[in-house]
Amino acid sequence: MAMLCAPVLNAARPNVLFIIVDDLTTTLSCHGNTSVHTPAMDALAARGVRFEHAYTQFALCNPSRCSFLTGCYPEKTGVMDLTTSLRKALPEVVTLPQYFKDHGYATGRIGKVFHVADPKTKLDVELRTALHKDTENFVEAKAANDPGDKPHGTAKGEGYNRAYAASARPAADFTDYQIADDAIATLDAFKEKSFFLAVGFIRPHTPYVAPKAFFEAIDKNRLSLPPFYREGGEVITHLPQSSLRPNNNVFRYAEPTQDEARDALQAYLAATGFVDSQIGRVLARLNELKLAENTIVVLTGDHGYQLGEHGLWAKQTLFEGGTHVPLIIAAPGVKPGVRAGLAEQVDVYPTLCDLAGLPLPKHLQGRSLKPMLDDPAAKGRQIAVSTMVATNTKLTGHSVRTDAFRYIAWDQNGGELLYDLRTDPDELHNLADQPAQADRMKRMRERLAAHLKNVSVP
Repeated sequence: MAMLCAPVLNAARPNVLFIIVDDLTTTLSCHGNTSVHTPAMDALAARGVRFEHAYTQFALCNPSRCSFLTGCYPEKTGVMDLTTSLRKALPEVVTLPQYFKDHGYATGRIGKVFHVADPKTKLDVELRTALHKDTENFVEAKAANDPGDKPHGTAKGEGYNRAYAASARPAADFTDYQIADDAIATLDAFKEKSFFLAVGFIRPHTPYVAPKAFFEAIDKNRLSLPPFYREGGEVITHLPQSSLRPNNNVFRYAEPTQDEARDALQAYLAATGFVDSQIGRVLARLNELKLAENTIVVLTGDHGYQLGEHGLWAKQTLFEGGTHVPLIIAAPGVKPGVRAGLAEQVDVYPTLCDLAGLPLPKHLQGRSLKPMLDDPAAKGRQIAVSTMVATNTKLTGHSVRTDAFRYIAWDQNGGELLYDLRTDPDELHNLADQPAQADRMKRMRERLAAHLKNVSVP
């Protein structure tokens, strides 16, 4: 009798499809961006729950991924750069995909999931697609369309000042198409099992390259640039030095003109539209296999991204643009909707355990979002905290986001910022020195100190 029951119990367990999109900020149609075309992600949001205010713990690939794949804050993982392994500080921690494997799930990792490979996370399928395809497409497109933009004669994409281009190549010639292919093949192989499949797409990470059709779908003349690029717009001399960083991801050798900034924004949105089409292919296959109703789907970016705000074209900031991320969760039995409460990416690990009925590991520092998924009236976090190490000064900074304010503090007296996001969503007016905000500044400092004491390794 036990042999007959086991497959039934196994089939009843929900599957997990965890989609991570590199450098994807909240430039989605479902987040109110009217210029981009993201029908697949919009459809997922329509049948799931979209978190309006979700935040990364570190706006850089490796620290962010180590945080949400372990369920720990960067202060505990010890990862604050692109090269450190999470195993240095947490040699025995069980990562999210490994935890599901340890509980009997067939597991897979397709594309970019971890930034630094983790030797202790052993999955059933591990496919990391090479990135050379998109680099070759980009170099070819730049040579054909903009032969003069190669100031140092290098053959690599990062040698160009403007790291974006529309390609004449078909979709099948791109890295993300191959990642989608591999994900679809893995779904086919896992269809009779309970599975955890993490799929990491590459675009819209630089270079912003995609087939021409995705560029043509974006009306460049209707794009609105942030205040920095508007006449009489933002002056950034009041900002602490640590808050700013070079734009070497996109504009390595010279700052963009207004036209180049608009071109870059069009290209980012085109690359976003392209990756959406590949996400759509994977979700379509999930439906074709009749697995959607019993699969938890989570979609997020690994962090936010500045698209010209404060003159920045990059990640690694503590502003809203750098820390705000899309987070969509569609799960069996969860009614669709939007949640306005604060959430953090460190909450993904405990949420997936909770939804799958697995016990929560003791090492987790995040908290399950299931109460918010179950009840639209449930409150989110009081604060969302992000960490950053400045690329120029090497100072460590933190951002505390409440429902209405953002507080930023850099160590060694590197500067403080306070923004009222209700009246100043572009974060242009620093209120930190205003006497009327003295009590609020004191509370923000106390909240940050309490958080850091709670999450840091003794």
